[in-house]
Amino acid sequence: MTAKQKQNFSLDWRVAFGAVLTILWIGAGLIYLLAKVGWVNFVNLPTGEIGSFLEGAFAPLAFLWLVIGHFMQQTEISANTKAAHLQEQSARRQELYSRRNSYFKLLSLVQEQLGSIAGYHYISVCGPTGTGEITRDEYASMRSDAAHGDASLFVRKMVALSVLYNDQPGGLQDIFFGTEIRQRHSTNFVETFKKLLSSAEAVDHDDMVVNALLYGSPSGLLYRIIRHLQGKDEMNPITGITTAPELEKIIC
Repeated sequence: MTAKQKQNFSLDWRVAFGAVLTILWIGAGLIYLLAKVGWVNFVNLPTGEIGSFLEGAFAPLAFLWLVIGHFMQQTEISANTKAAHLQEQSARRQELYSRRNSYFKLLSLVQEQLGSIAGYHYISVCGPTGTGEITRDEYASMRSDAAHGDASLFVRKMVALSVLYNDQPGGLQDIFFGTEIRQRHSTNFVETFKKLLSSAEAVDHDDMVVNALLYGSPSGLLYRIIRHLQGKDEMNPITGITTAPELEKIIC
């Protein structure tokens, strides 16, 4: 007999306890019947008296098995409830995993979108219609680099400009809101990043992904810079990030 079969045939301790008590009770009843009443006298009793005797004799056993059955049913209900709870937890974990998997696929696409918005913003500031620091050919080369695995290139460029003009509030305002096009790019960047944060909050209950986006990515830094310039964030995100090692990790 296999271990599984042995497990299936094993008796619950309450059933074994009830069976032992039942055997002892019936045995004691038979001894009493034979020793005190006698089998012949018992058989010759009126039917009503025999019924009353048996009713009184087996009533404790009926109550015993009723109690045993009740506790066994409670145990089974508890086991079923626990199994249902575990199944629900498993379903929730599976749903959360699926949502996180979908989010990280979305994250890659949105990072590319943010890089594209920053690219158009950068050419508006530094291109031929701006300061003229870069030519259209240089911009096209950078766009090619961004399209081949460096989606945050232009985001870092915009952060570098922000650091460069940090001591010139008027210069920062001109970079991000100096023209209608720049203002539109700044607004689009902030709104897109806010949607990304909202999606992260829905799948990240311990805020690890949210904090990584806000404080550990170039896009998060640029988002906070723009919000600061809009007057929606009192803290200047560039202040305190002036040491060369930490700053170079972000803008280089």
